[in-house]
Amino acid sequence: MEPREFFIEDRLERFRLKAFCNLGESGLGYFRLEEVLGMAGISFSDLLDLPMNDAPNQGSLALRRAIANLYPGVSPEQVLVTTGTGEALYLAFHMLVKPKTKVALIWPAFQALYEIPKMLGAEIIPVPHESGFLVSTWKEIDADLYILNHPHNPTGKTFSDLEWEKLLSWFREKKKLVLFDEHYRFLPSEGFLGKTGVDPDHTFYGTGSFTKCFGVTGLRVGWLVAEESFLQRARSFKDYLTHTVSPISERIALGLLENKESFLPGIQTRVRNNIVRFTSLWRKLPHTKDFTVPQGGLVGWLMLEPGISSEEYADRLFEKTGVFVLPGSNFEEEGFLRIGFGETEERMAEGLKRWSECTDLI
Repeated sequence: MEPREFFIEDRLERFRLKAFCNLGESGLGYFRLEEVLGMAGISFSDLLDLPMNDAPNQGSLALRRAIANLYPGVSPEQVLVTTGTGEALYLAFHMLVKPKTKVALIWPAFQALYEIPKMLGAEIIPVPHESGFLVSTWKEIDADLYILNHPHNPTGKTFSDLEWEKLLSWFREKKKLVLFDEHYRFLPSEGFLGKTGVDPDHTFYGTGSFTKCFGVTGLRVGWLVAEESFLQRARSFKDYLTHTVSPISERIALGLLENKESFLPGIQTRVRNNIVRFTSLWRKLPHTKDFTVPQGGLVGWLMLEPGISSEEYADRLFEKTGVFVLPGSNFEEEGFLRIGFGETEERMAEGLKRWSECTDLI
């Protein structure tokens, strides 16, 4: 079997580089290479000295150590560096999912989180986001694999501290297999680093990256965290895929993780300001009905008035204003738009002004 068309990525490819105001992407607007090197504390001469051989298949020890430090009790031996989170998910699912495996995840969901398991023969159990952040909901679900995308894409919802701890305790007690996809952990609603459920000793595996949160998606660096024997199987599987990550990407990634305290607060302020602005103005946007304020990450879920095609709305909005948003139909949930908050504050303000003044979208 092969997966279906990747709805989200197909639309992003068509619109993201043409938009005046890009509210469709799920990552921070990009930084230029010169800016990134400054953020990472790296000079061009540092890169000139890099040997252009294969990096270690599992990832350099220094980079794995920096990633492991993001998780309590995790060692570098429990980290596999991958080409983006996409590869980490692909590897994990191919080893965790067999035909008829029951996979539960919060719905709607990023397509790769359910499309790859479906391709492998899994039975998908969608958990509606309206109740998906309560431990009582998960206690009623009998699955072989539980996926927690947290903070959640596309709604921006998170678990309260109390519900989170109760859920982790229940997963441990019942010896559940859990995959935590924590791509937005660097963008909590408050504080510096969001909560994690990753704990390889309890088969709580994790995938992650910083590239969307840091505005460097082009680096294509992600990771898989798991217990050592599982990770070694994943490392061997990776030999059939990308084999290694570029040593240039690894070096820049290491610098960014080591220096994140110097630039991440500014990024967090930008995203939070954009969310506050949108929250205060969304009612002025034509034909909108409700908005789920993000509690983490940099995307939110905007409800349209009944009967409106999200794709037609998004298309017309782009044509009329240059503002790009992602239709809910790309998440297989009609009647919504996913809004990204990674734009500059200036473009966000101008984009919302154009959107609010556009009265002929329907």
